Amino acid sequence: MAKAKYRKNAIIKPSINGILGIIGFSTRIPIKRFVTLEEMQGNVFIWPYVGLLIGVIGAIIAYIVYDLLSLPLILSAAIVYSFLIWFTGFNHIDGVMDLGDGLMVHGDHQKRLNVMRDSMVGTGGIATFFIVAIITIAALASVPVNEIIQTVILMELCAKTGMITTMEFGSTDDTGIARDIKKGIDYKVLSINIIIAFIIAYLLLGEIGVISLLATVIFALYLAMVAEKNFGCVTGDMLGASNEIGRAVALIFVVLNMSIAIL
Repeated sequence: MAKAKYRKNAIIKPSINGILGIIGFSTRIPIKRFVTLEEMQGNVFIWPYVGLLIGVIGAIIAYIVYDLLSLPLILSAAIVYSFLIWFTGFNHIDGVMDLGDGLMVHGDHQKRLNVMRDSMVGTGGIATFFIVAIITIAALASVPVNEIIQTVILMELCAKTGMITTMEFGSTDDTGIARDIKKGIDYKVLSINIIIAFIIAYLLLGEIGVISLLATVIFALYLAMVAEKNFGCVTGDMLGASNEIGRAVALIFVVLNMSIAIL
């Protein structure tokens, strides 16, 4: 299968339309205006900050269920996670399941890609989503209540930063939206975004935030390698999977570091 690699400078064209397009693509917020793919392309660099927006809204939900309603931790975590995957339009969940199905298949790159793009969901996809979901909920329920607001914001920042990392380091599929969207990112833009994300992560949770973001970025690089080995490229589905699994990775490292700090 042919693979496209874009190594020219990223297309950076900030615009209200492009920013609204990224927000509309990433959330259920209704954007009642026509946005071209080229306009979205020029604003890919804002994706981590859209993650912050999603995190802030998720943090409001967390405040309601954790603090105002004082619901049990596991139920609160499940509600927050359910809200987030609903608010983001279930787009990334589809990517997790498609990736799980593709990885279950024995065969060449094209055969795996065909299975991943099939509209049917198999055992591998369901199991992969279940694993990601249960780890995410369990980890979120393990975060101390006094740190839950910062953690929810951090995990969405980590998820989107990981997603654009996988986007940049993976070869691009020659079909699908990911091929064009990737033109809005390059090593320089990614590096600047990661540096800014580290600063925000530190402001949110100090060293724990920095370590969690670092773990997410490393995982995103690993996922790009897995995609290259098994599929020969990174598709839009894999970017969605990077977002969802990256969130879980960030949460695991938040909980691990908080547990170590208590000892």
